Amino acid sequence: MPNARRITFGTQVIPTESLETEELGSRHSVFMPSPGKSLGGTGIAVINASQWGDAWTSMMSQHQNWEVFDELWNTTGATWDTGVGSTAVSPSGAGIATDSNALAFLYIKNTGDTNEVVVALDGGTNYYIIIPAGGSTQLRGDGTQLLCNEVYVKCNSGEESTIEYLVAKG
Repeated sequence: MPNARRITFGTQVIPTESLETEELGSRHSVFMPSPGKSLGGTGIAVINASQWGDAWTSMMSQHQNWEVFDELWNTTGATWDTGVGSTAVSPSGAGIATDSNALAFLYIKNTGDTNEVVVALDGGTNYYIIIPAGGSTQLRGDGTQLLCNEVYVKCNSGEESTIEYLVAKG
């Protein structure tokens, strides 16, 4: 068994500005003159081989364990990867991890259609990260100060939304 796992991640930002033509009143996007190119990069987060529990990621299939997949593959139309993957988020806010180890990597995607989700990294006091519907965020932990159980998520609009997440310990 390996003694560690790695998460390879990347980000790309394309700075554009929206221009409106005078003749037709239509809009189109162009690269901004400065910097005039896309920005981004990649990184690797080394995480522990044994995570804090099955809930370290929301992207689990209902048939993730072979023992649970009790249909015969050649007699049913069931697929292996049908499962939930998304977790409901309410306006009250809740922690998405119970482990008190240092956070190595965090990924949250707002899979909702209309409502934005906000994230706190201090146990639910200051919600500084805003994730619009369809958007996502990722960050690598510092290995000491930011703990897995300090990540809290809530829906900012008073309504509900859904998220996919991965909270990995170092």
